[in-house]
Amino acid sequence: MGRPTLRAFLRDAAGVSALEFALILPIMLLLLVGMTEMSNGIDAWRKVTLLSRAVADLTAQGDKQNPMSAATMADILKSSKLVLRPFDATNAQIVVSALGVDIKNLALKPRVCSSAATANAKARAVGVASDLNVPPGFQVTGTRYILAEVTMPYAPMLGSALVNQLGGSNGQITLVVSTPWPTRGGQPYGLNPNSEVILPNGSPCAS
Repeated sequence: MGRPTLRAFLRDAAGVSALEFALILPIMLLLLVGMTEMSNGIDAWRKVTLLSRAVADLTAQGDKQNPMSAATMADILKSSKLVLRPFDATNAQIVVSALGVDIKNLALKPRVCSSAATANAKARAVGVASDLNVPPGFQVTGTRYILAEVTMPYAPMLGSALVNQLGGSNGQITLVVSTPWPTRGGQPYGLNPNSEVILPNGSPCAS
């Protein structure tokens, strides 16, 4: 009788192992999906950040003419989207603005001197940008700098319901990156050592 009992015990142990595996498998799959989604989301954020930096840097170099030609600005906005690959750049919104600093009169609120945007976005209105603060390092009266703002919706491959619970909508979260960049091109103005880049159809800063 000993041997049949041992066989039955071994069969029971295998059954217990199968049951344990069945209980653990959903947790393992959840961890795998979570790690995959997290790495994909981080990569998307990194790409949007690189896109914002690319737009800011290319625009800050200016053009052969000032104001910058519309064709040059269009090329910058179009070619910069290649940075997002393999992510879809169709819904990426880009706004790039030339800003001026006047600490005395406007405190830490910069002035939008000229602005441009992709077709699916809206350029900033010329005037004081009440929703912005002059970043550290640019807080000197007369400073000119470029600000690139990129907004892109990101939809995870799985877990869209969870995204909604975490504050997203329609199974998506919105990635937003703003990059200030010192001007490196354009034309000098007044006695200021900096140069000023004027975007298409724009005008120089008032001060």
